[in-house]
Amino acid sequence: MKKKNKKLRKLQQLATSKLNALRETQGGNFKPTHLNFKGYWELLVTIDSLLAVCLLASQNEQYDPAKLVPKEHIGNCFDLARDLLPFEEEEFLDETHQFSKEIDS
Repeated sequence: MKKKNKKLRKLQQLATSKLNALRETQGGNFKPTHLNFKGYWELLVTIDSLLAVCLLASQNEQYDPAKLVPKEHIGNCFDLARDLLPFEEEEFLDETHQFSKEIDS
């Protein structure tokens, strides 16, 4: 039993150190902790980029060079998507998977 408690504490330490991409709010929802903007301008440009790319994608029309979204919009969307990837959580899942093998043995 003592050995299982030690392993449980190790698992809790892993979770505390790795699961930090989201922060719980007072209402029980979660907000991302790793999205940073230089200011309101960058935030608004990013939102505008998302809207522009989504609008183009939703039009369901054939390719029309006149309706191209500026490369800056697409780049902003890629940057945001990259920032949303929870890399530390991936590490936690890998380490937890390995840890579960140790517990079973």
